[in-house]
Amino acid sequence: MEDEQETVHSWTNPWIAEYKRRQAMLMTMRPFEVITLLRDLNLTSYAFSKNAEELQAHVARFPELSNSQPFNPGVGDPFGIELARLLANTLASVKSLVSGQRAVLRDVWPKIGGQLSEFEQGDYTKKRLDVFEADEAKLLEELRNYSQHKFLPYLNPAWHFSQTMPMAEFQFRLHVEPLLKWERSTAGVRKYLEAQGDSIDVLPIIGRYSASVREFYKWFWLKVEEKIKPERVDYDAHVAELMVYGEEVFLTPDWIRNGDEPPPNWNGARWRRRALAEIRQRRWAFGHKSFRGITVDSQGVAEVGDHPWTPIYLRVP
Repeated sequence: MEDEQETVHSWTNPWIAEYKRRQAMLMTMRPFEVITLLRDLNLTSYAFSKNAEELQAHVARFPELSNSQPFNPGVGDPFGIELARLLANTLASVKSLVSGQRAVLRDVWPKIGGQLSEFEQGDYTKKRLDVFEADEAKLLEELRNYSQHKFLPYLNPAWHFSQTMPMAEFQFRLHVEPLLKWERSTAGVRKYLEAQGDSIDVLPIIGRYSASVREFYKWFWLKVEEKIKPERVDYDAHVAELMVYGEEVFLTPDWIRNGDEPPPNWNGARWRRRALAEIRQRRWAFGHKSFRGITVDSQGVAEVGDHPWTPIYLRVP
């Protein structure tokens, strides 16, 4: 007796397949690309803000934390070492944020014929110069480069006396001599440091710079949203349409989602009929929105354009 061959039949759920197809369409649309870029930019902004917060929190614990740790002259003060690490993290994340913004800028406002966009030449450059080309901003950029090519900047806690202050103030100061001796130090930063004396209080500079960067970041984010708003409105409508369709496709009782037992006398068929009716009412009320554009030929005849996103007619039985 010959062995019987087993026949395997495959079946694709058409409702889930349609959901995945539509999902893939959304991911190819321009707004999704920009949303992804902004998500990555937001990550760098979070890293910068968090690093600055941790730096300030560490400073606030002086002298309590410093006095509680053993001091090793051959290694250094544990408090100061940790402060240097947090400062380096903050400086590095500033550069990441600046680079990320530039990447988003050139994607949303690309060069045209090798020329910068009108937005980049105008409003963006004016804002950028105010924030990133100021003396204090240049100093922080120099400190970041110094930490990459030489050593981490070390801040020394000390009482500082000045003619402009009625009494001594406790500060964490950076000695400027190592930076002045660094062969890669820029002329602008060198001139700025020479006017500061032997040392400079860096932490207030970081605080002012952080506030300016956050304002610039907020302004830039709003400009991006304004730029892509027409496409984003269309995209958001498609997302909402797919989500309400997905409610029907992936309809599941709450007790199953929560890993519980079914309620007493639970009637699955009746529950499903009612749930589907409510979802379909929402689908009907939401309808379909799609920006397709209208073209008019030389004869004055108007024609509505096509759009790959068509109404979702499928209904789950």
